[in-house]
Amino acid sequence: MTVREKLLLGAEASRNSTFVLVFLAVLKGIVGFYSGSAALIADAVHTSLDIFTSLAVWVGLKLSLKHSGEKFPYGYYKSENLVALFVSILILLSGVQLVRQALASIKSPAGVELQGLALVTAIFSVVAIYALSRYKARIGKQIDSQALIADAMHSYTDVFSSLVVVVAIIGSMMGMPWLDSVGVLVISLMIFRLGIGIARDSALTLMDAWLDEDSVTGIRQAVANIQGVNSVEDIKLRKSGLVVFGEIEVEIEGEADLNRVEILSGDIEKAVKKEVKNLEHLVINAKPGKMAVVTVAIPVMSRDGLHSKPTGHFGRAPYYIFVEVENNIIKGWVIEENVSASLERKKGVKTAEFLKNKNTNVLIVRDIGGGPFHVLRDGFVKILKMPDVVEDLEQLVWDIPELDVITSPTE
Repeated sequence: MTVREKLLLGAEASRNSTFVLVFLAVLKGIVGFYSGSAALIADAVHTSLDIFTSLAVWVGLKLSLKHSGEKFPYGYYKSENLVALFVSILILLSGVQLVRQALASIKSPAGVELQGLALVTAIFSVVAIYALSRYKARIGKQIDSQALIADAMHSYTDVFSSLVVVVAIIGSMMGMPWLDSVGVLVISLMIFRLGIGIARDSALTLMDAWLDEDSVTGIRQAVANIQGVNSVEDIKLRKSGLVVFGEIEVEIEGEADLNRVEILSGDIEKAVKKEVKNLEHLVINAKPGKMAVVTVAIPVMSRDGLHSKPTGHFGRAPYYIFVEVENNIIKGWVIEENVSASLERKKGVKTAEFLKNKNTNVLIVRDIGGGPFHVLRDGFVKILKMPDVVEDLEQLVWDIPELDVITSPTE
């Protein structure tokens, strides 16, 4: 599902929610007025504010659908977060008003008439709002919408406020009219708690704070396990409405050439997308790692150490000498037989796999075919062009900085 499809689905959910809330607010308001239940009227006021909340979420999601221009290069996605903050302010203001009403009602409680109708209305409200909250929560989680999830949480709190109304009406029926006012006060406290939580999350998101620390830990571990990545230096993520923008800085093995970075970037982006939903754009900064020791592989004809005669053949070379170089100084060497040289088929690819298993960093060769070239390139082995005439292997190793890089198959 694309981001646009998710925004359309969220807008549809907010619109449907608005229609349901209008019906409930009118029903509870009428029954509360004729029955004299302060708690039911307070719940109707609360539901009326929910109408504006759903409308605000709908507007925010619709604004997020607008195409970005030069003035808003990152799109209008943050309009959803602004709406969520606005909703939280409405919630807090409604809580203040309800507290005032509750304190006034406790001093002079009034009985509830039409108690049966009021009780049925309150119970119906509990069932309807619970179903509505589950619906919005499901869509909100599906599209990862902060505003819609906040609205669903608000509706879920309404379930408990409606249950308080049920208790208050039952209390009035049992001769405890003051319980109706206490119910209003409990509802108000629930509203305050919800409003503060939404306001905090919305403000932090607008300030580009990243609240999901577990995802950062998961990204760091997943990217560090990618072959060719030495370490993850820095991760920056910020949420904008439904979508996420990110930057990641990694240290990679060897040189940060274009082909190597391109290969790694795809793997890194896949790893990040597994941890973060709705990743819109990821900037990857790759810097070359500092290798203390470099293993250089050279095809040779014999086992005569550094006096061995190099050969231009890649797959048919009977031996390979692996020279360990540190700061252009030879620290050691070993010669291994190339058992793939006697194969009739795929000797080049098998030789490339043999070199990868020996942790080769640099290969010096005259010609190389397509299959082995791609195997070594994917393994981040730097391939250098062997000169036509090589008289001394030590000199060849010292001349590595001057050798040309092979960037494509040569045979």
